[in-house]
Amino acid sequence: MRRRAEAQSELKGVDGEPATQRSFESASDRCAPKSGSLSEVLGDGAMRGPRSSAAPPSLAGTAPEARGHALRERGNLLLRRNDYASAARDYDEALALFQAAGDGLGQAQVFMDRGALRLREGVPVQAVRDYDEALALFQAAGDRAGEGEALRARGFARAEEGDLGGAVCDYDLAIQLFLQLGDREPLKPRAGSGAAAPDADGAGPTESPRARPHGAAHARALKSRGDLRVRLRNLPGAARDYSTALALFQGAGDRSGQASVLKARGDMRLGQDNMTGAARDYDWALTLYQATEDHLGHAGVLKARGDLRTRQEDLAGAERDYDQALELFTATRDVLGQAAVLKARGDMRSLQEDLVDAVRDYDRALALFRTGFERRGQAATLKARGDLRRKQFELVAELVGVAAADASDLEDALSDYEQALALFEVLEDGAGQAGVLRARGDLSRIQGDLGAALALYLSAKRLLDVSGNAAELSATLAEIARTHALAGRAAEARAAAEQALARADRATSPEVRELAEAVLSGRITARPEEGAARDSRVPISPGRFERERY
Repeated sequence: MRRRAEAQSELKGVDGEPATQRSFESASDRCAPKSGSLSEVLGDGAMRGPRSSAAPPSLAGTAPEARGHALRERGNLLLRRNDYASAARDYDEALALFQAAGDGLGQAQVFMDRGALRLREGVPVQAVRDYDEALALFQAAGDRAGEGEALRARGFARAEEGDLGGAVCDYDLAIQLFLQLGDREPLKPRAGSGAAAPDADGAGPTESPRARPHGAAHARALKSRGDLRVRLRNLPGAARDYSTALALFQGAGDRSGQASVLKARGDMRLGQDNMTGAARDYDWALTLYQATEDHLGHAGVLKARGDLRTRQEDLAGAERDYDQALELFTATRDVLGQAAVLKARGDMRSLQEDLVDAVRDYDRALALFRTGFERRGQAATLKARGDLRRKQFELVAELVGVAAADASDLEDALSDYEQALALFEVLEDGAGQAGVLRARGDLSRIQGDLGAALALYLSAKRLLDVSGNAAELSATLAEIARTHALAGRAAEARAAAEQALARADRATSPEVRELAEAVLSGRITARPEEGAARDSRVPISPGRFERERY
């Protein structure tokens, strides 16, 4: 996996000179992945595997291509119903028919569909291979628009497997290709267009964009690149991509596309604490999804608005949004959508200290994430459930003491953290790993094991130094400062507290700042009667911390 800095360096210049055929071919060579062949994707016996049920009676005696298209359509329907095994069988049979008929474009479309299936199954490496095959077939057929769609899809799959630099390349290539196909004119929306969304200042657009031959496909590529730029924390670049994609979708008359961009921009603004802008984007997206009767899109925005209302402490409004979203996701059989809402509602109920219902939501979310093979969702839910169980342990420990607290809560929390950490490691998610390590450090500190706590905090810090998450790094440094202070190491405590405040940004919570300031003011000090117990459990070597300077 490429580091973020490398991916960001490749991102520079994408808004520069218009694409040329030479620049496109040069970039294609640079971005070409080292993926396996078709035989590696399907395996030697894939075509001999179990077949789906017989073709519908209406297809009797029809040409192989017609049966292939029917199987592909049925596979897509089965995929929407989360019947992955049956969908895969239909796609494999459709591929065999298209190959026998020499229909390259038919094969390419099935590879695109099967790539989407691989992503749903949580195997992006195999999805990349399917998109490689689709890309080669589109190129052989001279289908430039199909080539652009395959590049966009492969970019998404590469981002999912952690190859952010490769994803940047694919998105850039797709966008350059659509520019070559004619989607190059400046985007200036015209006044009076009822489908246009408000801009960042709340004003509507002033002109309507010209129709473009591949406007919607171009917009999808820009929207995908905008999503990746948010992940890379290039927010100005993401905002430009979203704005251009929004105008292109508007010109294509694609209201669902517009809504998807508004939802993504709302998510970005929520991350920037721009509550007003996020609420405006979500409300506009809801209007568009309702007009198009897109229930899945509608549910996704309701979930996002519920998150916004939770941040605003409008918990009653958040619960209404979550309940409506859950109902829509359930009606459409979207397992992962249901899981995401249950996880979010569990978080909200945890804030309300409704611990029983929160655990129930987390349990249901975890089961659904496992059904959908979604490891990142599993990891986040396990971490959240571990936090809740840790909170239960802390509450009891404050009342009756650590020794008398229910050990089962502690054991359950540690089990959740261990599972979450293993998943975050597989996903190469340094920030996720750091969050779990810090939570385990908190548990060790509560138990009085300051040596173990400090070791866990320092491991978290090393991961955050790489990931660049300033708020999480600041919080971790504050905990390091507190641990040093409790152990009686005033100089180390002061150094860590100063670093915690220096690394803080606007996403850093007031509690973190208060903790660092409390250490600096000397309000957190060692308690001799506990210090002896801590030191006797895990001896602390001063030389070790001298090497871990801040």
